[in-house]
Amino acid sequence: MHNKFTEEFERASGGAFPMLKFRSALYQKDTGILTVRFLISAYDARAFDDDKKKKVDEVLSEIFAGVDVHAEYIRTFADEGTVRNKVMEYFNATNAIVFRALSAENVAVSADTDTVSVTLSLEPPLCKMLQTADGTGGLRDFLDNNFNQHISVTLRETESATPPVFDDLGESVVVKDPNMRLITVETGKKIYARGKIAGISRMPAYIADVKAAVDNVVLCGRVTGLTKRTYKNKKYTPDDPKNGPEELPLVRFFLDDTTGRMDCVCFPRAEEASVFDSVGEKDEVVCTGKVTISSYNGAPSFAINAMFSAKIDFSSIQAAASKPVPAKYSLIRPQPFTEPTSQKTLFDDGEAKKTPGYFLGKTFVIFDFEATGLDIPTIEPIEIGAAKVKDGKITETFSTLLDPKCHIPEVVTETTSITDSMVRGMPTFKEVLPDFFKFTRGAVLVGHNISSYDFPLLNKYAQAEGYIFDNELEDTLLLARRYIPEARHVGLEALTKMLGITHIEAHRAMGDVFATVELLRVIAERI
Repeated sequence: MHNKFTEEFERASGGAFPMLKFRSALYQKDTGILTVRFLISAYDARAFDDDKKKKVDEVLSEIFAGVDVHAEYIRTFADEGTVRNKVMEYFNATNAIVFRALSAENVAVSADTDTVSVTLSLEPPLCKMLQTADGTGGLRDFLDNNFNQHISVTLRETESATPPVFDDLGESVVVKDPNMRLITVETGKKIYARGKIAGISRMPAYIADVKAAVDNVVLCGRVTGLTKRTYKNKKYTPDDPKNGPEELPLVRFFLDDTTGRMDCVCFPRAEEASVFDSVGEKDEVVCTGKVTISSYNGAPSFAINAMFSAKIDFSSIQAAASKPVPAKYSLIRPQPFTEPTSQKTLFDDGEAKKTPGYFLGKTFVIFDFEATGLDIPTIEPIEIGAAKVKDGKITETFSTLLDPKCHIPEVVTETTSITDSMVRGMPTFKEVLPDFFKFTRGAVLVGHNISSYDFPLLNKYAQAEGYIFDNELEDTLLLARRYIPEARHVGLEALTKMLGITHIEAHRAMGDVFATVELLRVIAERI
């Protein structure tokens, strides 16, 4: 987006930040703060450290002298599939006729670190339609607002071909095209909506395809782990009821469409919070809202503007084929686990205490990573630990140090006691991944904050190597919020201290795994 600000920013910075693309600016009159938002590719974000961010703030302060100004950074990710889905998303929202004619065959995409090029190959009538309207300008602006690279869009006429096959469902039309990465849903009654949102007319995207911030997106799936909490209303004043109550509701849950799992958050008004009481575990819904990428750990979060009940056609989802389960372990073999005491299970305390029904007939793999930091897109694992629990009894463990092939930051060594020399010569996680995949088959994956950290980190490698971890997930952090309401803090160390759980070698993978197993035991008893 080239404008007067970009020219002034380039001049004031001496062209030091070519990796930044201006996206938008927001001035909040009540606080007097000006926020300037830049796009930055996930690749460039790795090297964009605090010193560079400080310099950007200094440049902005020079340009907007006397104004409280700071920068925000929106990470973008561009590959062929991501760009093509953005093209589909644009026409899904703006031009149903063109949208119905699109497929992977007539949307050619090339993307590198500098340029994203899109070529639309359409029949003459569709080309003329676009040329009569805004040409490809709207699509180019849309892509320009979502990707850091220079955007090029070309329209090319093709010879007439056999039209695609449609199912006419009244107002909605579903394209029977196996290359379309959109999901067929039947939208039901409204559960929640901000403003005047009366319905959702677009087809939902795959959660797996949401790899960057998106201002307006539709996603669907089954709801899991829904919790309601409150947070302090910063605008609250006792003498002015117009500023609302002192505490406001916060609703969090996960949305799972079988291609991925999305952390969702909603900020309803106090009188609206009760509508979420009707949403049960595994209910199917379709939602619209905004996806942001956490500056803390690089994980996506979906801020919900509207939620409707839905009937999802899961057969419309193109299930990716995973690599087969290895026939045998090659690098890391599970080790049989022997109870340190005479207890038969984790739940026997000498009085033959009954194992909670939550565990019966199930296999869990509780796992934990230690890594070079918190930012999912850039960090590397340095240790993995896991324990397999069958019918409430630990049967096997799986653990190893991992070579990140880079320097372990001092702050990580201080926390974990893992040094460069300890991991040198150990296998990389990429090498260990097939063995861990075999270890987890048929199990529920469990971890503390697994949804926002451990599983996204695991999935980063799994997707690259062709392994699909389609396991059910349980997050003891989310379970603790629901079943241990007296806890003021739900970090693993805080919970183990409050509950009197032995937590030996905190911030080492197996130490955290055994503590999480015991925490799960407490939660299971409450369930």
